[in-house]
Amino acid sequence: MPDLKIKIKDVLLKNPIIIASGTPTYGLSMVKKCIRSEAAAFVTKTLCYTEWLQKQPRPRWHIEHPGAIDNGGYFSLYSTERLNPTPPDEYVQKMKEYAKEAHDFDVKVIASIAGTDPGTWSKLTDLVTENGADMIELNLQCPHVEKGQLTGMVAGRDPELCYSILQLVRKRTSLPIIGKVVGEGTDPIQIARRMIAGGADAVVITGRFQGLYLNIETEKPIHWGGMGGYGGFWQAPITRKWLVRAAEADLGAPVIGGAGIGAFEDVVSYLLCGAAAVQTCSAAIVYGHKIIKRWLRQISGWMEAKGYDSIADFSGRSVSKIIAPSQIPGDVPYVARIDQNACQKCLRCLEACPYAAISVVEKKLVVDPEKCDGCRLCVALCQQGAAEFFQK
Repeated sequence: MPDLKIKIKDVLLKNPIIIASGTPTYGLSMVKKCIRSEAAAFVTKTLCYTEWLQKQPRPRWHIEHPGAIDNGGYFSLYSTERLNPTPPDEYVQKMKEYAKEAHDFDVKVIASIAGTDPGTWSKLTDLVTENGADMIELNLQCPHVEKGQLTGMVAGRDPELCYSILQLVRKRTSLPIIGKVVGEGTDPIQIARRMIAGGADAVVITGRFQGLYLNIETEKPIHWGGMGGYGGFWQAPITRKWLVRAAEADLGAPVIGGAGIGAFEDVVSYLLCGAAAVQTCSAAIVYGHKIIKRWLRQISGWMEAKGYDSIADFSGRSVSKIIAPSQIPGDVPYVARIDQNACQKCLRCLEACPYAAISVVEKKLVVDPEKCDGCRLCVALCQQGAAEFFQK
């Protein structure tokens, strides 16, 4: 069997999959599912002292395109799921107990914390260091904060504030520290670089965005009346981009791939783009924790088929294969054609063609090769596979 182990500082993880902080990691029943899921680690729901962030709105979940969950399409999770409802001093006593069980299964506990000032960052760091955490994650990405609050994404957009928070936490603990990097409103690589300079041993790139749904009849936000966190598997290409940028920047610390994991192929692709490990939350919410066991079997099968013995054998291999924009060839002649046996005459390609290269001839859709630019839009749009694409 391939060796899936990876290392973050001096902590050895049995495989590269970490269950991210959120609903799937809160509460005893969920924690037990995390421990038995075969994931290498899980991140606790974020501890904080801000009372309103401990209170959970009702309702707080909305799913855009829920039918896509089971048919392989793209959907979005939209929520105002806040931070850990249990006061930190109370929660760490439970964490200390379940950490023992987690360690029996070789599962690491990563404590997520979110302070609002030097005092609360310090107190939270001390609490989790003393009560069973194997690593600490600083939640500088949470979208559910307000302007002026120096926590979550508000603090996470300020590189120097991130640096000072990391320095403060670093001085108070010997545990490995992970900085969670915000993905909107700033350059994640710049933020990651300052976190690492301040003492982070690894960074997560990146998390969910902040979004808004409106009911145009009432002219108000849906459900809970405000903005929410917005994410899903559609984020994978964005995360891969930032993983490649992080690899190119040579940050000098492990980078953990964040939002967008929906299948084992996403895990593999993040590792190919330079991630040392990945975090997943949405998949555990919609498929259940059991999905991780399937992914691990599939990853092992993929590695065996490719002849890879360890994660290190293919980590980052795709980074050097990505072509720069100026080097992407534009002089290779391509043309489209339409398979008349497959064509359902929906006329979508005809309406969409930017070059007026498609027309109806004797009740058939045909492509004029002299007008066709080879852009491939018709092939991308055709749901019947009737539009074909080939090199001249």
